[in-house]
Amino acid sequence: MKTSLQRYFSAVRERNRILSEQRQTECEAKNPRLRALREERGQIVLALASGKMTNAQAQSRIAAISAERKNILIGMGYPASYLDPIYSCPKCKDTGEVGEGRKTLCACALKQMQQELADGARINMRETFEAFRTDLYPAEEQRKRALQYKKYFEQYVAQLPRPEKSNLLLVGDAGTGKSFFGNAIAYAAIERGIETSKLTAYRLIQDALDGIDGNGSALQHDMNVPLLILDDLGTEPMIPNVTLETLYRVINERIAMRLPTIVITNLASEALSERYGERITSRLVDRQITGIAVFRGDNLRVRQS
Repeated sequence: MKTSLQRYFSAVRERNRILSEQRQTECEAKNPRLRALREERGQIVLALASGKMTNAQAQSRIAAISAERKNILIGMGYPASYLDPIYSCPKCKDTGEVGEGRKTLCACALKQMQQELADGARINMRETFEAFRTDLYPAEEQRKRALQYKKYFEQYVAQLPRPEKSNLLLVGDAGTGKSFFGNAIAYAAIERGIETSKLTAYRLIQDALDGIDGNGSALQHDMNVPLLILDDLGTEPMIPNVTLETLYRVINERIAMRLPTIVITNLASEALSERYGERITSRLVDRQITGIAVFRGDNLRVRQS
C-alpha cells in the first residue's frame, strides 16, 4: 500500500481508538460494573492462552459477559453496540485492504486515493464516464464519435493492467473532449485499484529537472506507475538535452515494461514528428501497441461557458 495511504489509515485507527477509550471511560464512570466485566474478559483471554481454561469455557463466559454488558448499556440509554470496536470502514476494519491471502485495496482506500489525486489537482473528479453528456455535442457526427470513444475507453479500463493495446494517443483540437476522457479513464482505473498518475508534459519535464538537482524519485515514479496519463504534450518547454531525452526515456521504458501509457495532445502526427523527431513520434503512433483516437469538431468548452 502507498505510504500516504498507510499514514491515512494509521491516523483513522488512532482516532477511533481514542474515541473508543473515551466511550469506555464515560460508561464505566456511570456504572463500575462495566469495568469489572472488561477486566474479567481480559483475565479469560489470559486463562485461555495459558491453558487454564478450555476454548468452550472461554467462549461461554465471554458470551455471558457480552450479553450482560449490552443489557447494562441499554438500561443506561445507550445502543447495545456502543462499546463495540469503532471502525470507519467495517469492511476492512480500517486497514485499507480486504481479501484472504493476497490482499486487495478496499473501496474506502480507493476513495481516499481518488481524493488525494483530486487534492493534488491532477484528476478532476467531476469528469467521469458517468458524467458524460451527449447534449454538449451540437453535431451528430461529433456526438456519435464521442460515444464510440467512450465505449472504447471503458473497454480499455476493463482490460487494465494489460489491455490489448497498452497505449492510447488522444489527439485533436483544443476543447474537443480529450482531457475529459483522460480524467474519466484515470478515475475509472483508480476505482479498479490501478495506481494511476495523471500529469502534464510540463510537469514531467519539471520532474526531470528536479532529478538533475538530485531528487529523481518523481521521474522514477512516472516511469514505473502502473498507468501514466500524460496530458498537454506539446506545451512543455523544449530544454536542450532534457525535454527530448526525458520523453524518449519515459515512453520507451514504459513500452519495454508493457506499462499502459496514455498521451493527450493537440498536435497531429506531422506536428509531432516536426517537434519531437522520428524516434519519439514512431513510438507514440505505433498502431501495433497504440489505440489512436482523433477528436474533431466544435470546442465544447465554449458551449459549457
